[in-house]
Amino acid sequence: MYRRELEWLLSSDRFPNYFMLYGADEYQIELFGREILGLYTANEPNLLTFYFDEYDFSRARAHLFESSLFGGTNVLYLKSDKKIPAKELKELLRACEANGGRFLYEFYEADAKMAMDAQKLFGVNFARFFKPQSPDEAVGLLAKHSGKMGLNITKGALYSLYTIHNENLYLAASELNKLAAQSTHIDEDMVRALVYGLSEISFDDFFNKFMSARPISRELFEIMQSSGFNEIAFINSLYKSFSRLFRLHAYIKSTGKFDLKAALGYAPPQNVANLLKTQSMGLTLLKYQSIFITLNEAELKLKSSSQIDKNSLIISLILSLQSIISSKA
Repeated sequence: MYRRELEWLLSSDRFPNYFMLYGADEYQIELFGREILGLYTANEPNLLTFYFDEYDFSRARAHLFESSLFGGTNVLYLKSDKKIPAKELKELLRACEANGGRFLYEFYEADAKMAMDAQKLFGVNFARFFKPQSPDEAVGLLAKHSGKMGLNITKGALYSLYTIHNENLYLAASELNKLAAQSTHIDEDMVRALVYGLSEISFDDFFNKFMSARPISRELFEIMQSSGFNEIAFINSLYKSFSRLFRLHAYIKSTGKFDLKAALGYAPPQNVANLLKTQSMGLTLLKYQSIFITLNEAELKLKSSSQIDKNSLIISLILSLQSIISSKA
């Protein structure tokens, strides 16, 4: 099943006593894993937890088969990134069925076949997660998380949090714990004052300055000097931002309407929406074409030559893009 089906199942009174979570988004696995574990451990359970290499089949099996010393439910919680033999998983599931125990299995492995092999053993009792398809979807997950924490935060603030961390849901969610210490209403201004991305400047702030033809040398230097900087990821971020503007530009030109929800699939805060409209219509189709060609050529150079000066290439790319944007074409 997918996330929406899991949310419905969690709201019902028929949640199964064993369940598997896996997929491409670790944050969602952890988010829903905590919710399921809370459900499993609500009535004084006897909980046994294994994190990755701690897994011990003999102990896990014995725990699920034995009777609880305190009269509660035996719960097994396993987080793993390695394949567990099918016969062992079958035995753990059999123990749940035979003795009423509960088993939550979080599988962190990108190998689709390995995950599918394990999933088949769980029947319909599984959920697979994908990366959010839009900022709206990601912000909805952050809102769910903040609601569980009792955090008083606006949707606009969550959107800002997500963009500051360059649409990294895991990093954005980790900031919620820090913001919770403020014990007050949290809006966009507070998020921008308190939260910093890995490079101490958000990509969106850099891109907005870049698009407005303001000096960006200091911001570019900070981004390039940050410990998490990756040239390919930086080019991909530029490509993603220009693609978003092009989709909006094309929608407005073809329909005569400004509708972000229809054009992009989500509706950001109004101030962001207005900025996107200005940026998207500030470029011609010829400029968009030149921008995408320039980005593709830069990525090709990075991937095809190990001897290239990467810093010089990024600086040259930015200068080329600035020339395209400011040209009269």
